[in-house]
Amino acid sequence: MSARTGVAGGSAGLRINAAFRLLMQIRMSIAGITLLLLSTGRLSVAAFVTLVCVGLLAWLVARYVTEIVPRLLAHPSLVLLDVAASFTVLAVCGPAGPFFLSTVATAAAAGLLYRWPGMLGVSAAQIACYYLTFAFDAAQTEDTGSFQVLVGQPAYYPLVGFAGVALRRIFEEQSVQEEARIRAEVAAAAAEERARLAREMHDSLAKTLRGIALAAAALPAWARRDPARAAEEAVRIATATEVASREARGLLTELRDTTVTRPLAEAVRAAADRWQAETGIEVRCALAPDTDVPLRTRYEALAVLTEALTNTARHAEAGLVTVSLAEEDGQVVLTIRDDGRGFHPEELPDLARQGHYGLIGMRERAERVGGTVTVQAVPGAGTTVELRLPARHRGERFDNRLAEAS
Repeated sequence: MSARTGVAGGSAGLRINAAFRLLMQIRMSIAGITLLLLSTGRLSVAAFVTLVCVGLLAWLVARYVTEIVPRLLAHPSLVLLDVAASFTVLAVCGPAGPFFLSTVATAAAAGLLYRWPGMLGVSAAQIACYYLTFAFDAAQTEDTGSFQVLVGQPAYYPLVGFAGVALRRIFEEQSVQEEARIRAEVAAAAAEERARLAREMHDSLAKTLRGIALAAAALPAWARRDPARAAEEAVRIATATEVASREARGLLTELRDTTVTRPLAEAVRAAADRWQAETGIEVRCALAPDTDVPLRTRYEALAVLTEALTNTARHAEAGLVTVSLAEEDGQVVLTIRDDGRGFHPEELPDLARQGHYGLIGMRERAERVGGTVTVQAVPGAGTTVELRLPARHRGERFDNRLAEAS
């Protein structure tokens, strides 16, 4: 398949396939209308069978467009067979009949699939076939034809073919814009990820290492003045070093984790299964499989899920966690509910003063991607964390590639 005739990948290819399917559906409808409007004198067995075959063929092409379009691109000569079949019907039904519009659809399809060179070639073949058909019909009916029949109707082929070329160009420009938007989105996600890792290193690993450094600096003095205290400090340093090692491993694991590249439902299930294996707490999932969000939003959703599950493991003393994912009222809703001991919900400033930054972080993550987080808790009756995010538009596709940090 050449670069000039191949359908562009991604969203442009999907749009071109959809437009081609629509053209075939129009052809099928025109075949039916022609059959209904054909005068008794022209409604022969051959005309009936030919029209039914053309309508059936158009239906098959529309149904299996994703399999047929690549073959038309690889073998452009198949379009000439379509031209020949169409004008066979036109010869039977007459060039002035309604089936003429069906032949015009072929020019539009050629513009969609083959751009200018293919469209002009198909249009030229159609014009030649049109005049042959007219000559055959004129010999049968002794009709010399009007200006519209002789000049106007053949002019539709290049004009409609031009519309097909222009429509393809619009599709490809939209695809380029979408790719640029996705690249910008992924780059923004990478920048935010670097900032997040910097914050987490500062809040966890950096502070732990700073504490180790201070304790190690004081150790010689303790060794001189109080050997027993020095021994205790050495044990604390060793313990803190192990904590720092775990924190470093955790950060490295996050860097290597590709769960976020999966569709949201799959990523949520993988994260829940991994947490269940680590904690031994049962997790039940009810996830709508077709619910998804862009990569940047998906990352924040998984971070909120992870934080909620971490809080459950640390504080809830739960025996069962339920994770649900659904789309409601134009929003993606992720709910994490446990049957633990619950707590008294407090305002964010109070949580900050007490050093509980997990809930604050969840709300900040949700707000960064236009969402919200609500926490409902009752002492003795468990906790529910609900994350609401903007849903994708119908038919919207997302790039699931991880951004590469330069």
